[in-house]
Amino acid sequence: MLSGFYCRLEKGEKEGGDKGLKLYPTFFRVVPAYRNSNEAKVKLIKHFNWKHVATIKQSDEARFALPHEKLTALMETDPNNLTIIRTAGISQHEKENIGLELDMLKAGDAHIIVMDAEINLTMVVLCEAYRREMYGDKYVWILPGYQVHSWNLNKFNFSEHSCTKEEAMQILDRHFVVEFAKERRIRETAREVLDEMRRKKVDTSMWSTFLYDGIWTLAMALNQTLTKNPDEVVFDDLLEAMTNIDFQGVTGRIKFSDNERLGIVDIKQYIGGSYQEIGKYDGNDQTFELDSTKHAGWTPPADKTFIDHRTERISDTLRIAFSLLALVGILLSLLFLIVNVRFIKMSSPNLNNVIIIGSMCTYSSVILLGIDTQIVTTEHFPFLCTARTWVLCLGFTLAFGSMFSKTWRVHSIFTNIRMDKKAIKASDSKLFLMLGSLLALDVIVLTSWAIMSPFELVTVPLEDIITNTSVIKPVVETCQSESFAYQIVLLAVKGILMILGCFLAWETRRVNVPALNDSKYIGLSVYVVVVMSVIGLSIAFILQRMVNEAYALTCLFIIFSTTLTLCLLFVPKLIELVRNPQGIEPKGYRRGLMKSVVNKQKTTIPTNSNDDCKDLLSRAEAENQMKHRILQEKSAQLWELLERLRDLGDTTFMQQDWYVYGK
Repeated sequence: MLSGFYCRLEKGEKEGGDKGLKLYPTFFRVVPAYRNSNEAKVKLIKHFNWKHVATIKQSDEARFALPHEKLTALMETDPNNLTIIRTAGISQHEKENIGLELDMLKAGDAHIIVMDAEINLTMVVLCEAYRREMYGDKYVWILPGYQVHSWNLNKFNFSEHSCTKEEAMQILDRHFVVEFAKERRIRETAREVLDEMRRKKVDTSMWSTFLYDGIWTLAMALNQTLTKNPDEVVFDDLLEAMTNIDFQGVTGRIKFSDNERLGIVDIKQYIGGSYQEIGKYDGNDQTFELDSTKHAGWTPPADKTFIDHRTERISDTLRIAFSLLALVGILLSLLFLIVNVRFIKMSSPNLNNVIIIGSMCTYSSVILLGIDTQIVTTEHFPFLCTARTWVLCLGFTLAFGSMFSKTWRVHSIFTNIRMDKKAIKASDSKLFLMLGSLLALDVIVLTSWAIMSPFELVTVPLEDIITNTSVIKPVVETCQSESFAYQIVLLAVKGILMILGCFLAWETRRVNVPALNDSKYIGLSVYVVVVMSVIGLSIAFILQRMVNEAYALTCLFIIFSTTLTLCLLFVPKLIELVRNPQGIEPKGYRRGLMKSVVNKQKTTIPTNSNDDCKDLLSRAEAENQMKHRILQEKSAQLWELLERLRDLGDTTFMQQDWYVYGK
């Protein structure tokens, strides 16, 4: 009667589930089947919140393929929505395809890989994975637990594999295995039984404890059946007793579900060349425990590469800081404007007003540069880019163009004494005409640019930033136009203007005339603007994809050059206004100033009677030129004062003979 019952010690997989139960109703498995290990694998995956998993199965072996199919089915029905990226099939006869399968897994962004295969084929897979860098902190491999006792790398012939022993150690490090427990948790009892078996010279291999529990399972089921009916062993009673049996054996709790043993599964991790038991899964009550302290220093990787599309934006701190500095600059410009309108009457105050207005525009461009799509919509951003260009371009032309015009007038007065009168009589209207021409050119180019090739919002991708858990794909929002011709024209015009401005500033570097009392400072301002523009434009172009750095340096150059220009032009005027509030320059000051001009250029003629006559002649010519310069400066003062009188309505001097003769 008992011959119809099987209590089998088997770690493989036959038909399972309802089909297997119907085919083999008296087949009971004492060794925990893959049902337990599959559940343990799913619990392990869920413990680390992994939701995307790839699997590899050995297709030519049913003992690996069947349990693996049950594992994938269990994952697919999991309520936590586990996603199987891909299931790769491998076999002993198609090892050359293993690399291709791994390439597909890597292309699918698989980082958590569960594999079921025999050990030699597993090593082939791991070596191919090493060549593809599918190991380390970003990958986790979960391997079959029965291989725990087989990873003696000294036994492997690595000449048959595509990696070395050291490389195999690297890829094996930190992988997981799940295997059924061979001893109960209360190990003293199990050791007592094993010691007794050794004393009696009974085989104590890994299966001996399961054999021991299997015999006890049959004995206890038979005992329950005979207790119920001492005269006869009834088949149904014995089947019921086997199904309901529940006791603590050497290998743990003995209990069956659908004729399969529900037991304890050990969770182990390969750390430093050996396996460390870090947790367990009990299939009887479906409890999962993991001691995180045993894998301290290891951080679970992400189950996939998270793509973070990040827009690089200007720091709020930088935006606020430079906007406040720009506002301070605008207030400073207003202060200079009030002083210039109310108190300053010499050195072309109207052009000074234009310089201040242009400076206020450049300060305003700093505020506009700090505005991005966090503040305005993407639809309006191109209009903002157009406004930036107009404000900065026109502000530069107003400020630098006015300084250029004033420098040109100083240069025209002092470079040719025979034409100084016409140059001196060059009124502000002519300078405004020159400035208006520059502005008209800007307006024509900017208008054509806005109509023919308007700005568009473009996101420029930057270099990816790769971390252990994600790939950051930064982009920069910028304005681009289809045609660069307009930008080249503007840069060329302003470049030529700055070159000419430097030339004029150099030519008039020695001019120091009260009627033109800011000529020296205008020259310095021209130098500052040119240098800052060239350096700032170059650095901004180089750092255009580094948003904060480019913004900070651009704003710094704009604010610094604009502020320095205003201070050079108006601080000396404020100092003079405080010193001489009536605006009348003392004669002593004029004489001292003219004397300083003479002394600055005068060269003493040597009195040594042995000096060469030619040397005396050259020095006389030098002093003659110096006298001409003094006369030129005196004429400049005279004609400037006469123009002031005519502007004030006093024309009596026009009746004088010297004036008529001068005309």
